[in-house]
Amino acid sequence: MKTKFKGIKTAAQYERGELAKDLLRLVGAGIVAGVGVAAPNTLQLLDYLDPKGRTQRNKIWNSIRYLERHGDVEIRTEPDGKDYVYLTRQGKVRLDGDGIWELQLSKPRQWDRKWRLVLFDFPARVTRRHEFRAKLEDFGFQMYQRSVFIYPHECREEVFAVAKWLELDDYIRYIVATDIHDMRYFVRAFDLL
Repeated sequence: MKTKFKGIKTAAQYERGELAKDLLRLVGAGIVAGVGVAAPNTLQLLDYLDPKGRTQRNKIWNSIRYLERHGDVEIRTEPDGKDYVYLTRQGKVRLDGDGIWELQLSKPRQWDRKWRLVLFDFPARVTRRHEFRAKLEDFGFQMYQRSVFIYPHECREEVFAVAKWLELDDYIRYIVATDIHDMRYFVRAFDLL
């Protein structure tokens, strides 16, 4: 049987730790929310993961319990007597975080001859600064100075999405410039010719 949700495998195909992440995605997408996870509605959830036997069913339940213990999902008994899985606020943050790290910038076919500078000045107590810098480098930014990164294409939304998720958006400045002192170096570095 093929699964109906892109990227979701059958229960047998999951390695250790992968199933919980995909269950969180299913709940976040509304596939599991509102689908009872106690009999008889369990079959609706299991239909997506196609378990073969008791071992694979237990694997699914253990993952659900893991998510519940870590505060990512909540299992509530509704008036109809069935248990339902709901995404918590913490689970939503975790789910959004996975998307943040997979986020990539799209490059237009032609350069608009403008530079995007991202400046930041984090207080000493901020511990997530390295994650922000790492994501800028993952986007393809080049370091202009210690707390200044440069990029040749529009990326305001993506930069602020990462900053907001890391709770650093108050310390970020985004500047669009048409001319910089050592422009030739960066034109070559970004292969814009």
